[in-house]
Amino acid sequence: MKITVHLIPIPPPHQPDSPDSSAPTDSSEQPPPADHVFHYTTGLKLRQIILSGHIKPSTAGIEPHEKPVAWFSTSDRWEPTATKVPIPGMPGQLITAQIQRGLARIRVPASCAPYGFEDLTRIAGTSHEICRGLLLAGLELGSDPTTWRFTPELVPASFFREVAFLDFQTGTWLAVDLAELATRN
Repeated sequence: MKITVHLIPIPPPHQPDSPDSSAPTDSSEQPPPADHVFHYTTGLKLRQIILSGHIKPSTAGIEPHEKPVAWFSTSDRWEPTATKVPIPGMPGQLITAQIQRGLARIRVPASCAPYGFEDLTRIAGTSHEICRGLLLAGLELGSDPTTWRFTPELVPASFFREVAFLDFQTGTWLAVDLAELATRN
């Protein structure tokens, strides 16, 4: 029996004042230009990215026949699927930040991640069953799959337009100097 799955992006429920929604952003911040996307990561992973000189496609949890991809989001808010513990909302973000030396994001031109989630089976060879699991897991964590973008290519540091860490006290993203970040312990 052949099962065909049609992926239809479903935004998460609107929760404007919920403390468990994704990390807050400064209300004075302007939304990013539509021509940029963000790669969400942790402080530990960010250092590896800076030292290697690129964002590379992740091989974690993919099947042998799949192509690895690097994930991005069009949202300027923390991407819940980048949280490293299976606890949704702010508690998971705080724990991740504590054990991974902060929450970070890298802003790059949108052309660096031209594919949407609906392209994953065609571009990466990911099965419909795995796509469905990714979609359900993302929704469960509070993510909005309509914001997901990816690329199977390396994204060189020369495309990095801004690197920032989330300041939990103010709820704002604070840009950092890349040269200083590379020399931190």
